[in-house]
Amino acid sequence: MPVPKVSKNNEEMLKQDLAGENDAIARYIARVKQAEALNLYHLAQQLRTILAVEQEHAMDLEQALGK
Repeated sequence: MPVPKVSKNNEEMLKQDLAGENDAIARYIARVKQAEALNLYHLAQQLRTILAVEQEHAMDLEQALGK
Protein backbone atom coordinates (compact mmCIF):
# COMPACT_ATOMS: atom_id res chain seq x y z
CA MET A 1 0.00 0.00 0.00
CA PRO A 2 1.44 3.40 -0.96
CA VAL A 3 2.41 5.81 1.75
CA PRO A 4 0.03 8.80 1.89
CA LYS A 5 1.57 12.10 0.82
CA VAL A 6 1.42 14.99 3.25
CA SER A 7 2.25 18.65 2.91
CA LYS A 8 2.14 21.74 5.07
CA ASN A 9 1.75 23.86 1.91
CA ASN A 10 -1.91 24.40 1.04
CA GLU A 11 -1.40 24.56 -2.73
CA GLU A 12 0.71 21.41 -2.72
CA MET A 13 -1.95 19.66 -0.64
CA LEU A 14 -4.64 20.62 -3.17
CA LYS A 15 -2.45 19.35 -6.03
CA GLN A 16 -1.99 16.04 -4.20
CA ASP A 17 -5.74 15.79 -3.67
CA LEU A 18 -6.36 16.52 -7.35
CA ALA A 19 -3.89 13.81 -8.38
CA GLY A 20 -5.76 11.37 -6.14
CA GLU A 21 -9.10 12.36 -7.65
CA ASN A 22 -7.73 11.96 -11.18
CA ASP A 23 -6.42 8.51 -10.28
CA ALA A 24 -9.82 7.54 -8.87
CA ILE A 25 -11.55 8.86 -12.00
CA ALA A 26 -9.35 6.74 -14.25
CA ARG A 27 -10.02 3.68 -12.12
CA TYR A 28 -13.79 4.22 -12.13
CA ILE A 29 -13.79 4.63 -15.91
CA ALA A 30 -11.99 1.28 -16.20
CA ARG A 31 -14.47 -0.36 -13.82
CA VAL A 32 -17.45 0.98 -15.79
CA LYS A 33 -16.02 -0.57 -18.95
CA GLN A 34 -15.43 -3.86 -17.14
CA ALA A 35 -18.96 -3.92 -15.75
CA GLU A 36 -20.43 -3.25 -19.20
CA ALA A 37 -18.26 -5.99 -20.74
CA LEU A 38 -19.79 -8.38 -18.21
CA ASN A 39 -23.30 -7.09 -19.01
CA LEU A 40 -23.60 -5.74 -15.47
CA TYR A 41 -25.33 -2.56 -16.57
CA HIS A 42 -26.86 -1.86 -13.16
CA LEU A 43 -23.37 -1.91 -11.63
CA ALA A 44 -22.01 0.26 -14.45
CA GLN A 45 -24.71 2.84 -13.73
CA GLN A 46 -23.90 2.88 -10.01
CA LEU A 47 -20.23 3.33 -10.86
CA ARG A 48 -21.12 6.22 -13.19
CA THR A 49 -22.90 7.94 -10.30
CA ILE A 50 -19.79 7.63 -8.15
CA LEU A 51 -17.64 8.73 -11.09
CA ALA A 52 -19.72 11.90 -11.48
CA VAL A 53 -19.09 12.77 -7.82
CA GLU A 54 -15.36 12.19 -8.25
CA GLN A 55 -15.34 14.40 -11.36
CA GLU A 56 -17.13 17.13 -9.43
CA HIS A 57 -14.51 16.89 -6.68
CA ALA A 58 -11.75 17.24 -9.29
CA MET A 59 -13.45 20.30 -10.81
CA ASP A 60 -13.72 21.88 -7.36
CA LEU A 61 -10.03 21.28 -6.72
CA GLU A 62 -9.07 22.68 -10.13
CA GLN A 63 -11.12 25.78 -9.40
CA ALA A 64 -9.43 26.16 -6.01
CA LEU A 65 -6.06 25.92 -7.78
CA GLY A 66 -7.11 28.56 -10.33
CA LYS A 67 -7.09 26.19 -13.31
